[in-house]
Amino acid sequence: MTEHSLPTRRLGKAGLSVTVIGFGGIPIQAVSDEEAVAAVRRAYDLGVRFFDTARGYTNSEDRIGRALEGRECIIASKSSAADGETIYQHVLTSLSRLRREHIDLYQLHGVNDDEELARRTAAGGALDGLRRAREEGKIGHIGITGHRRETLVKAVETVEEFASVQVPFNIVEQEILDAVVPLCQQREVGLIAMKPVGGGNFTNAPLAIKWAINQPITCAIPGMATVAEVEADVPVGYGDIRLTPDERVAAEQMRSELDQRTCRRCRYCEPCAQGVQIGMLLHGRTIIRRMGVARFLDFGAKGIVASGPKCIECRECITRCPYRLPIPDLIREVMEHYRGFPELVGE
Repeated sequence: MTEHSLPTRRLGKAGLSVTVIGFGGIPIQAVSDEEAVAAVRRAYDLGVRFFDTARGYTNSEDRIGRALEGRECIIASKSSAADGETIYQHVLTSLSRLRREHIDLYQLHGVNDDEELARRTAAGGALDGLRRAREEGKIGHIGITGHRRETLVKAVETVEEFASVQVPFNIVEQEILDAVVPLCQQREVGLIAMKPVGGGNFTNAPLAIKWAINQPITCAIPGMATVAEVEADVPVGYGDIRLTPDERVAAEQMRSELDQRTCRRCRYCEPCAQGVQIGMLLHGRTIIRRMGVARFLDFGAKGIVASGPKCIECRECITRCPYRLPIPDLIREVMEHYRGFPELVGE
């Protein structure tokens, strides 16, 4: 490793050598083709060798495929399909979009509760489809992504072949340290930290990324949409990556400021008796920032935003939130933000 190269770590029992900073493929959906391809190629030029995307990220696979065609790197994709045949077809589409004959890691995308885990790992479910793709040499390893730590723990405990877990992990969202991390270390399962900068909500992205790669994970995959973002974020992995005392203080300050403002998307607050779609309502601002308002509309934004005024501030959601977030306050705040988008509020 030279002064201007990224260190690599072994992705658990998969044995893949991935750079500690990878490329998250969500935000390149929201920029032009030219900007997206330029950002991906700049990341590659700066030493990134792990790129993550998904079938659900609209044009992301295609853009990453064009940017990296002919270049040696490790690519991960994923699908939220529940049945084996559908996810197998998604693998074929991913191969075409990514311009590859083989995808190194393919993941069950967004497995956020035990019922969904059971559905996708049952006979004929998505896991069977990925097994078929692996047997045919179309993919190398199988992983899982999700937001709820209890479900991810169950997944690792019950499905031995999961080579990796991809989960939100950052200065604020540190909950995986208590159970997910030690279990993955014990089972030799790689840990991929998504949203290391809180989906773009943290103002000091380089510090947040540096904090993340100093934790017991395999790699962090910040979403980067532009060459400028790539050039700001990737170099934090060069040379001595240890946090300085001043950086530790700054990271703790960031955590204290954001801890009670950050929804973890665990959905324990739902269902709301009044019909407020709390999780998506709070998450929509990040979707707009990283993917554009049109993508939020694809998720049913009008109905989501229309549910906001139904909040009667009964505070039942706060009693169910493990983090005791001031959810009614956050709803009022995000509703004010949405008023800046007439296509969402009908104004």
